[in-house]
Amino acid sequence: MPEMPEVEQVRRTLEPHIKGKIFQKVEVFLPRLIQYPSAEVFAQKLQGRRIGQVGRRGKYLVIGTDGGDLVVHLRMTGALLAGKGQEVPPYAKIKFTFTDGSLMWFTDIRTFGTLYFVDDGHVIEGLATLGPEPLSGGLTADYLMDRAKGSRKPVKTFILDQTVIAGLGNIYADESLAVAGISPMRLAGDVEEVEFPKLVEAINRVISQGIRNHGTTFRDYKDGEGQKGSNQNFLLVYGRGGEPCKKCGGILSKTKVGGRGTVYCGRCQK
Repeated sequence: MPEMPEVEQVRRTLEPHIKGKIFQKVEVFLPRLIQYPSAEVFAQKLQGRRIGQVGRRGKYLVIGTDGGDLVVHLRMTGALLAGKGQEVPPYAKIKFTFTDGSLMWFTDIRTFGTLYFVDDGHVIEGLATLGPEPLSGGLTADYLMDRAKGSRKPVKTFILDQTVIAGLGNIYADESLAVAGISPMRLAGDVEEVEFPKLVEAINRVISQGIRNHGTTFRDYKDGEGQKGSNQNFLLVYGRGGEPCKKCGGILSKTKVGGRGTVYCGRCQK
């Protein structure tokens, strides 16, 4: 699933192609992707709307218009593509036509993506309850320590909770804990006070690296121009179970934490 760096890269690459443009027509080929309102009303309401800010909150794209927000959650394999001419991309599910004749497509292989158009105060639950993001003033050691007090969740499960930290997913959780030297199985409530600044610093570091490298692509992720990221070439642990640790040379272990595949170094992470 695209995480904060991937969605931020989509936002950055979409913006120059769609900002200021006006929706002329919206064609929805798979109506169940539209979560609010109905697919028919979604298409009708977008017609004539001009795009202003192309934003992001956590893993959500929030495309502001002069009459409401188009909110897109890419989930596992969703993609928004623009600046690609008139050719229909593979797995196209929604076609957005602008008044200048240019196009934007929503594609989705596994069709788990969700889209909304909100112009009436409708609350998108997952968006409304997001915690502070990495690289923001809200994500501090004191904040994280306060949220972790008494928690019996594994620390990996804790930091994957979107109400605690917005935008962090499986890839960057494994990487953050590796950088911080914290075992993913340790209970969040047992993380020591002196470790929280290290954890926040690690989260910010791996998210910054992911953004700098245009996201992580293993299979399906592409940015708004259809390009892949390169951050997979710089990962410490994720996807490297059974390989040598880049810090100590020991063999990286694979397990599951909260049902999520997890890779860590038993020597470096305590």
